[in-house]
This record gives sequence, structure tokens and C-alpha cells, in this order.
Amino acid sequence: METYEDLLKEFEALLGKDDERSERRKDEIVAWMEANGDEGAKRACEEMIMRNLGRIDGDIATIRQQLGNRYDILPMAYIAEHYFGKSRAWLYQRINGHKVRGKVYTLNEEQKRTFNEACQDLAKEIGSFRLA
Repeated sequence: METYEDLLKEFEALLGKDDERSERRKDEIVAWMEANGDEGAKRACEEMIMRNLGRIDGDIATIRQQLGNRYDILPMAYIAEHYFGKSRAWLYQRINGHKVRGKVYTLNEEQKRTFNEACQDLAKEIGSFRLA
């Protein structure tokens, strides 16, 4: 039998993962907590959320801060479309930590690698360009 402590630990481990399987499992845990949680479970959930809010805020601030003034010169629409197959709005939401469907999204580790590769590719392309 699952206890709310076990489920909270599992949920906390899934934070930051946005693949379909992880999202489905998080939804299952939330549903279980809503159906079976008592006051102790609710307090434990609130404490876990508060512990992790700082981490999530830090991740979002870090992405935007790392970009600094490069944020204004990077072709975000091009990167979003060609490297992620997504819209510019999708990338802006993750870079700036906007709330989407009630959740704050940021780039996961794989997406950060893709973004870094995109920046390196663009740097090579621009660096090798010369007018004739």
C-alpha cells in the first residue's frame, strides 16, 4: 500500500521532468492525494511545494540571467522552429518561466543541450559569413 510520504518523495523526484510518463504519474499522485490525503498529508504537500518553489524560481532566473543581453540578439523564432519544432511563444514561455495551464515551465536538461547546440551552430554560421 502506498503512503502519502512515499508518494510525496516520488512526486518530488519527478519535479522538473516534463515527459509524458512523468506528467501522467504526477497527475496520478495528485489524484490519490486529493482522494486519500488527510491534514498531515496536506501539510506535507505544502511543505514540499514551498521547498521546491525556490529551486524552480532559481532555474527560471538562471536561464534568463545567463542569456543576459544575448536574449535580445538571439533569433528565438528561428531557434524554436528549427531546433525544437515549436513556436517562438513556446520557447519564450520556457526561457522566461511563464505559467502555462497552471504550471511554470522551463527548459529541461535535454532542451538546454539543444538550445546550447543551436547557439553554437548560429555562432559558427555568423562567424563564417563574409560579404564579397
